[in-house]
Amino acid sequence: MILVDTSVWIDFFSSSPGPAGQELRRMIDSAQPPALTGLVVAEVLQGITRDVEIIQRYLALWDMLEPRGPSTYYNAAAIFRNSRAKGVSLTTVDVLIAAVAIEHGAQLFTLDKDFTRIAQLTRLKLYSFS
Repeated sequence: MILVDTSVWIDFFSSSPGPAGQELRRMIDSAQPPALTGLVVAEVLQGITRDVEIIQRYLALWDMLEPRGPSTYYNAAAIFRNSRAKGVSLTTVDVLIAAVAIEHGAQLFTLDKDFTRIAQLTRLKLYSFS
């Protein structure tokens, strides 16, 4: 399962998608369905200025990976603390997305370099494409 991060969805919905947006299109066309989490949906919809309802319905087509309970938040906080102790500054949203991906055993498809640092310090697996 591949959890697609906000950065890739933004590229996908842009008027001129880059390689990540094109890869997401390929995944969808080849019946390799992406997954989302509520945080990603919220971030994508916050930045939308056109066709909000259409994009909202489109995002609703895909599997939603959600926190499984308080342990998700404990794990996110641990990722944040451990990263900070190693001099890596992260956002709460990013560590929550990472914790959800780890919990569900999903690879994270992202353009955000903060997740590369998280993957170096945790069991987070990143989706790579060429």
